[in-house]
Amino acid sequence: MIAKGEKGAIKKALESGQLSVTDATGYRRYVHAPCPKDRNASPVLRHEEAGQSITRLVFRCPVCGTQFEGNLKTLFLL
Repeated sequence: MIAKGEKGAIKKALESGQLSVTDATGYRRYVHAPCPKDRNASPVLRHEEAGQSITRLVFRCPVCGTQFEGNLKTLFLL
């Protein structure tokens, strides 16, 4: 389940060129996306920037190896 406000925090982080968000306890949580083939949490493989903002994210599934692009609708923090 996605925590309330998580999408806003992800959007703000990407706009400032970050791939992680620090929560209230000080724990750093990283942007992930579900693999389109097997739904496993996949970390960022590479990203593109325009100015200071991150504009494109490519993920790689740690289980099946599928590379795919993510969008803000599917991103979550882990």
